[in-house]
Amino acid sequence: MTTKYPTTMSCTEAFDQLSACYSVGGQFRNYYRYGEFNACSKQLEKFKFCILHGSDQVKVQQWFRDQADFNSKHRGSSDDIWEPKKV
Repeated sequence: MTTKYPTTMSCTEAFDQLSACYSVGGQFRNYYRYGEFNACSKQLEKFKFCILHGSDQVKVQQWFRDQADFNSKHRGSSDDIWEPKKV
C-alpha cells in the first residue's frame, strides 16, 4: 500500500531546518518577506516531535497529514504584507 505522506522523518534534517531558521540569514529573510522576525515555532515543533516520535511510522505519517491540512487552510503569501506597504 502506498501513501502520499512520508512514514519516516530525519531528525538531522529537522535540526538543520531549526538552526537555519534561527540564523541571521533566516531571520533577515523572514523579516524582509513578512515584516517580522520568526520565532521558529514550526521548526522547533518538528524537531521535538522527531526526537520523541521519529521512529513511529504511524505518528510520523499523521504529523505530515496534519501539517498538510494546516498549510492548505492557512496559505498566504508575502504579497499579503507588501500590498499595504506599496500605498
